[in-house]
Order: sequence, then structure tokens, then C-alpha cells
Amino acid sequence: MVPYLEGYEAMLSWFRFVTIKRMQIADDNGICQGQGQYLNKARFLLARIGIGIAEADQRARPFLFAVGPMPPPVHGQAETTKAVVEYLSRRGAIYIANVSPSNTTSIYKGLRGHATKCGRVLLAMLKLPFCAVGRPRRNLYMSVDGAYGILYNIAVAAVARLCGYRIYVHYHSFAYVNAYSRLIDLLARVMGKRGRHIVLCDTMKTGLQARYPWIRDAIFMELASAAFIPVTPRATRRMAEDLRIGFLSNLIIEKGLDTCIDLLRQARKEGLPVQLAIAGAFPDAESESLVRSAELEFGSALEYCGRLSEEQKAAFLCSLDIFSFPTRYVNEAQPRAIIEAMCFGVPVITVTRGCIPCDIGGQGGLCIPVDTDFVEAVMPQIRQWCDDRALLAASGAHAAQRAAELHKNGLQHMNAIANSIFQEET
Repeated sequence: MVPYLEGYEAMLSWFRFVTIKRMQIADDNGICQGQGQYLNKARFLLARIGIGIAEADQRARPFLFAVGPMPPPVHGQAETTKAVVEYLSRRGAIYIANVSPSNTTSIYKGLRGHATKCGRVLLAMLKLPFCAVGRPRRNLYMSVDGAYGILYNIAVAAVARLCGYRIYVHYHSFAYVNAYSRLIDLLARVMGKRGRHIVLCDTMKTGLQARYPWIRDAIFMELASAAFIPVTPRATRRMAEDLRIGFLSNLIIEKGLDTCIDLLRQARKEGLPVQLAIAGAFPDAESESLVRSAELEFGSALEYCGRLSEEQKAAFLCSLDIFSFPTRYVNEAQPRAIIEAMCFGVPVITVTRGCIPCDIGGQGGLCIPVDTDFVEAVMPQIRQWCDDRALLAASGAHAAQRAAELHKNGLQHMNAIANSIFQEET
């Protein structure tokens, strides 16, 4: 029993004593008028005190205050934050503060987006002290932003620590792993030694420990996005003559859109039966112009599928033989599309950035060093898969097996985090 609950118990005992004593006096004096009304009021007050004790006991249980972006707009960090929060909400009491910049598909575009995010962060900071009242076991889960957005994280963490929250931060970018960030260093110091650092993979953990001596001995917990992506075995594999390569992403050049088109060009030049399917939205005119020109160049060998819903995305991945993701984005962390492709039994050809090598392992496909010519490096494997479809099918089965391992491990890690937050003290 926590101290403030002892006060409730004392009040309840006193009220019972006074009630019984008064009833005895009334009985001795033969006063019956109004006694029924008094007893009804007494029962009501006793019930209210009992409810207060139950509510206080409930507030004494572990509590989580979650801060992070939630879709819309849809992007990897928002989807992961939503999945984490939904899982944790099934384990205990939770308050969710959505700090997405706007309900549009653009991210941080214009003053309106900044103003919206700033307002939502301020509201979360004001709510933190009120949620802390009467909750001795309070925790904060926060998704870490990028660039100057980390200033929001620092402000929230400072208020949370002043209010006695234990802080869990979830990293989503390799920007502060590849290069030192004063803001991340400051965030780690504001969190204090009780803070928990949630990383996407062991590579991210090692990089953070090497980059920031302050958190070298901190408590790290791992949570990959694969925890929320179940494996979906395909009933049958494609039996078409042409090999269908897919690319799914926000269609920016930096994600490797042009490299995928170069791969198709080289394969067709060699006379290989290869097609390319591209899916995603055009963020700028340059990307759209590139794809439209490629459609004219390759005709039916290149298909643009547009922006996809979840159902359409599943159908798209099922239609592929190979998934290509030659990203040049320096701060690439853990592309969700790669794991989703593997979940559908599609082998992946990609590069060694962020957590990608950890996710691919030795089974999920082919991982090319970033300083290597991607097209030249993957063409031998493409030729081999074109000539030996049984080998391609085996590679797909290995990719699905690897995805199942990632999903199982991810769920175990997610459960460990939930236990850390909500498990009752004994």
C-alpha cells in the first residue's frame, strides 16, 4: 500500500466509526425519523470513498506517456510509432500525444506544419505534470526526431525528468550515428542514467556507444520494425517467363530510383527477360520526368504502379521475383519495404547502409558495399536467377525464413520493453 492510500484507509475507518456511533445514539434515543435518509447517504459516501481508493490504486500502477508522430502523414517513423503505441496500449495505462506536424502528406513543409508540431509538443509538455500526479511509476516513451526536431525531444525529456518520469527514447535515423550530434548528446544527458535507449539493430547500438561516451554504459534495448510485419507466405510463385524486379519507396533519386532504371537498361541490353515495376508517389518533377522517360524507352518492360494502398502493396509484392533497393540515402536506417518484401518471400538486392546488412543476414538476398558499382555487382546474380528459377525460388524461401526470424525476435524485444514499463514490482 502506497502512503497516500493509507490516508484513504484511515478516512474510511473514521467514517465507519462515526456512522456506526451515530446509528447507536439514534437507536438509544429512539430517534428513527430521517434515519433511512441518513443511512442512504452513509452508504453513498462509503461507496464514493471505496471508488476513490480503487482509482488511487489504479493510478499506483505503471503508467506510460507516449510522444511521437502518428500517421498521417505516412512514413516509416510514424508507422513504427503507431505500431509500438498500439502494442503498449494493450499492456497498461497509456496517454498518447501525437506530435505529427500536420494531417497532410507533406512533412515539415511550410510554417503551418512547424506551428502545428510546436503546438502539439507544447500541449504534451503541459500534460506531463498532470499525468504524473498520483502515479509513482510513470514512464515516457518518445520517438526521436531528426535534425533540429531533436530540440523538441530535449524539451519534452527535460519536463519529463523534472516530473520524475523514466524516459525511453526510440532512435529511427543513422544521421546521429554516422556523425556526431550535439543535440543527441544533450538529449542523452537530459534523460539521465535511468533512461533507456531503444535502437533498431545492434549496428546502431554499437555506433551510438562509439559516438557518445555519455551513453556507453547506458541501458540499450533493441526493437526492429520487423516486429510488426508478419510473414505472409505466397500460395504460388510466379511462373512468367520474364523476371519481375520491383522498387517500392518514395520515388526520390536518392533512394536509388535511377539505379533501378539503369539495372533494367543493362539487363535488357544483355537480352535478359527482365521487367521493372515501380511503385510510390512522386515527390518532385525530376523523379516523375525520369520515370516517364523510362516508360517511353522500355515500353511494356517498365510498369509504373503509382501510390499503393495496403492491399495494393501486398498484391504488388506478391507479383515480384526480386526486390531492388539501391539506396544512396546516407542516413538510411531500416527500410520497411525491404522487410515487407522478404515477408512475401521476395529476395532483396540492396546495399550496406544502416541496419540493412543485419536485416538481410546471409539469407535475405544480396547486400552490395556502398562504394561499389551496384549494377555491375548484381548483374551476375540476376543472370544466375534468370537461368535457374529453382535457385530463385530457393532464395525466396530463404528470404521468408529470415523475415520470420526477424519477426519472432522483434516480438520478443517488444515484449521485453513492455515488461520493463508495465511489469509490477514485487
